[in-house]
Order: sequence, then C-alpha cells, then structure tokens
Amino acid sequence: MKQMNWYIPKDLLTESIAIMRPHGRFGNEGLALWFGSEEGAYSKITHVISVSGPGFRTTPLYMSLSLRAMSVLTDLAEKLDAFLIGQIHSHPGQFLDLSDLDKEQGIRIPGYLSVVCPYYAQKDIAGFGDCGIHLFEERYYRRLPSDEIRRRLIVGNTNVTKVHCEVPA
Repeated sequence: MKQMNWYIPKDLLTESIAIMRPHGRFGNEGLALWFGSEEGAYSKITHVISVSGPGFRTTPLYMSLSLRAMSVLTDLAEKLDAFLIGQIHSHPGQFLDLSDLDKEQGIRIPGYLSVVCPYYAQKDIAGFGDCGIHLFEERYYRRLPSDEIRRRLIVGNTNVTKVHCEVPA
C-alpha cells in the first residue's frame, strides 16, 4: 500500500474548530468532515463540512450520524466531485486518543484520517501538533507521531471551502 500524504488548506484547522466550538460550549463533542480529492500519493482536502439536523447527534462522550445522513453526505461528495478523506472531532480535556467506540464504530477505511481536538474545541491550539492524528491502516487506527505529522501533512496556501449540510434522521 502506498504511503498517503495530505495537502491541507492553511485555514482548515481554524475553520474546523469554529464548526466544533458551539457543540463544545454545551459540553458535547463536535465534528467537522473533510472532503477532497486524491492525486497519486496525495490527498488534497478542499472542503470542510459542518453538519446539523436530526441525523447528527452529539453528547458529552458520543456522536453519531444516521444512515440517511451518511447517504446525504455521500450525495454531497458526489456533487462536489470529492470524497470523504477524514474528520476532526473534539474530546474533553487533554484526551487526544480515539475512544474504544471511535476505534470500533468509526469509519474504518484504509487511509482515513481521524483527528481529535482537545478541550471540546474551546481553547485555541497552535496547530495539528496539538491534536491527536490517527490514520486507519488495514485493520486498526494508528496515532501518528509528531515527526510523521510534520512530514505527511503539508499546509498549502489555499483556503478551505466551507459547506453546511442539513442531515435527516
């Protein structure tokens, strides 16, 4: 399997935190989805998706998207000529690892990024190095060490396109 690298817009983290922050104010996990394209050994994140509606449920230690929500998001990706590359979601305190539930019931596709933002996205963070970055490989998630994050996440000069998606139950 080829080693994937990611081109990320310069404002991706800031915009993702802005999407998650309102949920965190209520002590709940937040979520932002990342869509983009693939060219060779590079995935290029182009869109950050905020979701709301009855198909998105969030609580202090759990969040979920309904099957119909996933269908709507798949249709959106097709409309944008993109696919789901990864996500960022928030956890309480300094907990940067994936929970057992994240590992077992999260998206389990090789090459998928699952990023954890601390403090329910309520504190400013310096960059992706302050997050837990996890990559799904073959059968499990692996947390990337700092040197690998610096090498494989390439921050570009472009801005991310923000899209809001209302999802059904």
